[in-house]
Amino acid sequence: MGTKLKNKTMVITGGNTGIGRAICKAFAKEGSNVIVGWYEHETEADSLVDEIIAENVIAKAIPVDVTDETSVKEFFNRTIELFQNIDILINNAGVQKAQAITKMSLKDWDSMMTVHLRGAFLCSRAVTRHMATRGNGAIINVCSQLGYIGRENYTAYSAAKGGLIAFTRALAKELAPQGIRVNGVSPGLVDTGFDPISDKLKNEHASRLPLARLGTPEDMTSAFIFLASEESAYFCGQLLHPNGGEIMP
Repeated sequence: MGTKLKNKTMVITGGNTGIGRAICKAFAKEGSNVIVGWYEHETEADSLVDEIIAENVIAKAIPVDVTDETSVKEFFNRTIELFQNIDILINNAGVQKAQAITKMSLKDWDSMMTVHLRGAFLCSRAVTRHMATRGNGAIINVCSQLGYIGRENYTAYSAAKGGLIAFTRALAKELAPQGIRVNGVSPGLVDTGFDPISDKLKNEHASRLPLARLGTPEDMTSAFIFLASEESAYFCGQLLHPNGGEIMP
């Protein structure tokens, strides 16, 4: 087991599948206690906790709807009751859907904005009220390269992630004087096993990348560990880009 995050407590939303699941396991290996916020796939949440506990850290899976103010408040209150403190928040909960704008309903658009932006706002506000009393903490937002470059049929997702990038930078400036570091990670296309993209499109996309392969959830974890640890003590409002070379900002 590593020690970069020993005795830290990390909260992650959408932590039971895909990138979130890989992050949880990687943080546990570095000594962090883990609170897995989940909304769907309860079985995966429970099995993940079992895997994490095997690393001799404390883990708990707690349901939360990041779009609901009451649910978020209860989630963080329960977490603090169980663990007394929160050192790291990773805003990972998200949805992705390919849809032409002419076929998109207002409900579809609002859902994308609500999960990504309202969710990050509600969770960041809740944890900031706790972290500020202690004078330290780290918030990491899971953004996307599509927040920079956009993509056809992903207008809502691209807009939501672009907004999350701006939110990350603004919040970093606001919270830095309180000892809270805010940064983000903008993954490229990652083969999570839960995305709706066909194998044909995945292969075509991979062939265009300098590294000639899609990322895996495990490829993402080192960026999060770095931003959560003291190694990134001078990083503020920064975005890391594990994307196989698709964009090089």
